[in-house]
Formats: sequence, structure tokens, C-alpha cells
Amino acid sequence: SKQWYQRRVAITAGGVLLGLINENKGVLEVTHCFPLMNNEIDEDIETNREYQLEMERSLRLVNIDYQQVGFYQSTYLNTHCDRNFLENVFVYLEEMKEAIAVIYDPLKTKLGNLNIRAFKLSLPAFRLYREEKDFTATMLKDNSLTFENLFKEIPVMVKNSALTNVLLCEIDRIQESTACLTLPTSSYLEKSMQMLLSGLDEVNQDLQKINLHQRNVYKQQQQLLQNVQKRKIENAQREKDGLNPLPEEDFSKQFKPPPPLGRLEPLLSSNRIAAHCEMIEEHVRNGIGKLYLADSFMS
Repeated sequence: SKQWYQRRVAITAGGVLLGLINENKGVLEVTHCFPLMNNEIDEDIETNREYQLEMERSLRLVNIDYQQVGFYQSTYLNTHCDRNFLENVFVYLEEMKEAIAVIYDPLKTKLGNLNIRAFKLSLPAFRLYREEKDFTATMLKDNSLTFENLFKEIPVMVKNSALTNVLLCEIDRIQESTACLTLPTSSYLEKSMQMLLSGLDEVNQDLQKINLHQRNVYKQQQQLLQNVQKRKIENAQREKDGLNPLPEEDFSKQFKPPPPLGRLEPLLSSNRIAAHCEMIEEHVRNGIGKLYLADSFMS
């Protein structure tokens, strides 16, 4: 049923990618994969690790590529871009610089477009995350890092075996394809807009945190200047009275500036907002021609 599908789509699935590096062609070939247990259901991490080792051992016995080359994960309207996803990509890249993360969107695929994308951390983001787990504005500026170059998308080419191609041709011959006539659904667009508005709310909350931080910094600077000015006035009065001036104190030690705000979460939020905008634009662009065609038939 539709409700069952909506519940299923919200549950993310993930696993390990296995394959090899084709040095002659300079490509990463993913030849096999296996799922991992859902940590939300089975919280025994040790059991998951033992299961992963057992799967690799079993695949090795039947001469299947068992080298880990990354991981795959399902996503719901590009909601995968969070701190946990970034951490997983970083861990795999530390083990192998060619490792990738494959993202699959079942909701978009259900509409007739196979949505498989591969990502890896960009080189500036990888180096910066290795040094510091949270970014500051200064770090981002020094490394020229923005939400646009946080991740690097890798081109994906899907190759099927000869038997699979024969099966697909047979299915295409039996079934009548009407995907080209399917009108764009408003529910998909509505959900995308909801995700976009949620991301904008996160950015708005982040702006409020920045404004509060700036006010606190300005307030401390004003207090520091007032103390310095007060000490100068006191010393000037003591000199007039023939007294020794008071020693100049370092008031900056008394007024330590607040720690800089972390910019990693806002960076990830901006990345998700950009992805939602691309999805909405693509969905509307592909459907507007069909809507005009349907309107001409109805009129």
C-alpha cells in the first residue's frame, strides 16, 4: 500500500561496497556489495563488525572481490548530507584514497529516473577535517572551502552482464512503457519544498546564533575599552596629585573572547539546500513540457 511504501522509504538502508581499482583505465570498479545491519534496530556494534568480517571471508572463499572500496546508503530527498555521512566518508578515505560513497534515492527512482550518485570528500575538506573535526569561519576562508566544493561528485557508469541486458530487453518488450507520459506529481514537489523550507529554518537559526555571538564579542570589547580608558584617567589624576601611576594591566586576560562558532553544520545545511533546489528545478523542468502538452489535449 501507499502508506507502507512511505514508511519503508523513510528507513535508510546501507552496506559495504566491494571491488577493485583498474589502474589501466584509472577507474574504480564496484563489483559486489552486501548490506549491514541497521544500527537503529541492532545496537550491538560488535555483532555488526563480526558479521562484516564473516561476509568478507565468505566472499573470498568463492573468489569474489572482497576489498572494501566504500559504502552505499539510501537517502530520502537528499537528506543524507549530515555529520554522520561526512564522518563515514572520511573514515573510508583514510583507509583508501579512491573510496566513494554511493547514494541511492528510492523515491526519485520510483518516479522513473534511476538516481544513483557517488561522492567523496574534496581534498581541502579531507585535509581540514583530518586536522579539526569542526570548522571555523577562518578555516573555511583560508582553505577556500564552501558548501559547493565540500563534496566531489564522481561520475557513475552502470554496466550489466549480458544475461541482465537480455532480461531487461525482454521485460521492456512485454511491458508497455508509459513513463514518458507520466505527469509530474505534486506530492514529490511538495515534499521537496518542505525539505527546502526546513533547511532555510536551520540557516535562519544559525544566523541568529551568529548575531548573538557578534553582540557578545562587541560587548566584551566595549568593556575592555572602558577599563583601559578608566585606568588612563586614574593615572592622569594621580600624576596631577603627585602620586605614582598605577601599573598598566593586561585587561585582555580578564575578558577572554567567546570561542568561535563551528561552521560545519551550517555548511552541511547549505549543501542540502542547494541539493533540494537542484531537485526542484530538475523536476519542474522535466515536467513543464508534459503539462503544456496535456493542457493542449484537454483544451
